[in-house]
Amino acid sequence: MQTQNPSATTGRIGRSDPTAGVKRLALNEYELAERWRVSVETLRRWRQEALGCPFMKLGARVSYALADIEAFERRVSRYSTSVRAYQ
Repeated sequence: MQTQNPSATTGRIGRSDPTAGVKRLALNEYELAERWRVSVETLRRWRQEALGCPFMKLGARVSYALADIEAFERRVSRYSTSVRAYQ
């Protein structure tokens, strides 16, 4: 069995990925849904009900800043189930 060079199959010979090594500042709703293991519909409902993490909207595109995501995760972290995570 012959193995193929991935760059040959994409037609990008000798080019490197321009996003390699770049630190991400934001996630889209699909990436955040995967990170939190919830559905995209859940994130959309939370946005509509003003729950969850703060978000940015540019046109139809929704993004979540990593700093906001991490701050929200710290804010809702609990050591006991008797304490409410958020109101």
